Amino acid sequence: MKKMFRLYFLFTSFFLITITYSQENSFKNLLIQKEFNPLTYFEAKKAAINQDLPVSIKLPRGILIDILKEEKGTIFYSVIKNLAQPFSDGEILTFNEIISRYDLSNADINWGYPSGEVHQQDGLATELLLIPDWTNDNVLSFDPVTGDLVNANYIPPNPGNLASPKHALLNPAGFISVSDQITDLVQKFDTSGNYIGIYAPAGGVNNTILDNLRGHSYRPNGNLVVTVGSGANQNGIPEFDAAGNSLGNFIANGAGGLNSPFCILFRDNDVLVTGSSSDAAHRYDLSGNYLNNLITGVQFPQQIIKLSNGNLALAIFSTPSGLGIYDSLGVQLNFFTQVTGLRGVFQLPGGNYLVTNASGLHEIDGTNGNLVRTIYSSSNMQYISYVDYSIIPVELIFFSANVIGNNVVLNWRTATELNNSGFQVERSADNLSFASIGFVPGLGTTTELKNYSFTDNSLTGGIYYYRLKQVDFDGSFNYSNVVRADVEIPKEFSLSQNYPNPFNPLTKIKFALPVDSRISIKIFNSIGEVIDKAAEDNFSSGVHEINYNGLNLSSGIYFYTLEAIGNNGSVFLETKKMTVLK
Repeated sequence: MKKMFRLYFLFTSFFLITITYSQENSFKNLLIQKEFNPLTYFEAKKAAINQDLPVSIKLPRGILIDILKEEKGTIFYSVIKNLAQPFSDGEILTFNEIISRYDLSNADINWGYPSGEVHQQDGLATELLLIPDWTNDNVLSFDPVTGDLVNANYIPPNPGNLASPKHALLNPAGFISVSDQITDLVQKFDTSGNYIGIYAPAGGVNNTILDNLRGHSYRPNGNLVVTVGSGANQNGIPEFDAAGNSLGNFIANGAGGLNSPFCILFRDNDVLVTGSSSDAAHRYDLSGNYLNNLITGVQFPQQIIKLSNGNLALAIFSTPSGLGIYDSLGVQLNFFTQVTGLRGVFQLPGGNYLVTNASGLHEIDGTNGNLVRTIYSSSNMQYISYVDYSIIPVELIFFSANVIGNNVVLNWRTATELNNSGFQVERSADNLSFASIGFVPGLGTTTELKNYSFTDNSLTGGIYYYRLKQVDFDGSFNYSNVVRADVEIPKEFSLSQNYPNPFNPLTKIKFALPVDSRISIKIFNSIGEVIDKAAEDNFSSGVHEINYNGLNLSSGIYFYTLEAIGNNGSVFLETKKMTVLK
């Protein structure tokens, strides 16, 4: 009833708008432009939600309708009538034109808020296929043996962090990395689909490094590499360390004629990068130096994968569109055109292929390319990635470093543990040479969330890097990602205003010491009498913060004084006002 009311409201509230499109704005060209830069789609989707218009519509008769663009306040939709050949017989319509032509009473309408449909397998699946979807800004999971849907919201929509997810991969440290074209970030999620934070660039958006990113991958040394389509680093492949810090470019901008890169594939002796505007799969050595073009004459190549027999499969979006099969030297063995407009590809164990295009996820015959079935209908499914969580003996979902004074507090959390003897904590001053500074025992085998902590005490000023070496009982081990801590030693004494202020009854008092000192913090009333002592002890150089409990103080104005005597004979005295409000 609610759906029908909304449709009736929309039908009676909007007048019919018809715009004649020029050749430049043809159906196919607009789909291609949307692929290059989804910002217009993203803005149109926001506008549709604000106007209470659908984001996408699935009709029982096999027609898929999706937002295409917004123009002068009007939302235009792509209408795909042939799921296998999305460019064929497609139309561009307004919503009023849609409801005048199609009966939506039994349609599956997405209003921009996913239903959360889940088809969860029995038990915990350790092997999955992950496929991002622009429509819902989420990541779906599928069975890598059958191709069947496992979870339609494996990584649920994450507003502000996901706006056009393109590629989801398993990071060597055991988390899921998702490259997002609109936010210009590679984001981190745990293997349960929970958001962890920004992975790269460390510190947040930096369009001189990443702008309009597409696919990403990992070098054999574990470093992240990302394709860039716009901005100062256009047509380059930047590289990041395990902490997400930029290391410069792995492949230089435009090297070998690379234009609008989309996907990266590492093989044993080389690396392949598809160039959507250079119409080629470019070949580089493992240091990023250009060698040659392995595959040419393909318009808008997207995901490229290595098959179990060493051959290659290449999803080709534009004309001639389809799935290309090549040997390891780039010689074409087959070309399937029964399903077109392809983005992603994966080969099932039985030999059939899964492919994504502007109408969803499809299975095609591995011998003749005929459509076997449409597994999931959605207009914006992207690259297909295989993950195997069984190779992660301990699932580390969180690892952080917090600087407190001149101490660094490391905190980490595990989701599951298998034969975990413990964690060797390692530190480095240059992010190259690490040394052990401690060991934290593990909990053996458990499937419960567990939290760990370790404090590195009394550091001198500088930049420090930390990693965890997780050790199994049989001696095997894995390294975590690297976290960075900047320890700053103050150049002079200082006393900060307490926070919160006014307070009741707890507040924090922060102070800075340039040298190791004996300090005393006293509390005075309004007539100068000492009524309490907040701290009296030896403190090392650095920034410190203490908690003060004013439970025994009545409402009023008080004063607190820091007296510090440095080990070099220096003396510091400063007083500030605080207010108790009960």
